[in-house]
Amino acid sequence: MKLFFSDASPYARKCLVTAHEKGLADQIEIERINPYESEFRDLNPLGKIPCLILAEDTGLFDSFVICDYLDRLGTGPALIPATGALRDQVLRLHAIGQGITDAALNLRSQVMRDAKLDTPLPKDWYVDRQWTAIQKSCILLDREIETLKGALDLGQISVATALGYLDLRFPESAWRHHAPLLADWYAALIERPSLQATMPKG
Repeated sequence: MKLFFSDASPYARKCLVTAHEKGLADQIEIERINPYESEFRDLNPLGKIPCLILAEDTGLFDSFVICDYLDRLGTGPALIPATGALRDQVLRLHAIGQGITDAALNLRSQVMRDAKLDTPLPKDWYVDRQWTAIQKSCILLDREIETLKGALDLGQISVATALGYLDLRFPESAWRHHAPLLADWYAALIERPSLQATMPKG
């Protein structure tokens, strides 16, 4: 298998953490790539990373789809429960982590766009909406911190990689100020080898 990857991508990191946790990391070739290259578009017409290429040259797109595949392929406890209330809880946590990540990436796009302009665009409702989504999500996770405890699952991985991306791109976000219990949980979780081995950079 080959994973097209970016060192800073929280979506790609989520897949790599899953691979480590499921005992598959040494079976995946990592290729860092510019997703806008035409050759990559032939593999993934969406032009997005991560993209996992299987032995038959089939490309899997979207981080959740890739994580679900790796979870079923690898060994050890399932990161995505098959049925029941626990599955609902894990998918809900995954959605919150994904939402934080999406909002942070939207803000990053705004920063990159402003850097190319002589006069940055004024802060508007769109930017406020992203910051509000991040802050409110962190407050919710802090209030429901018990749902993040217990055996590792994809919901926890999703939240952890989202917070890691915030620290990388927006250290001024001060999310820990709004969510001290979440901050303590995160500080403990990132000591796991899978998260240490995949720290974002760039």
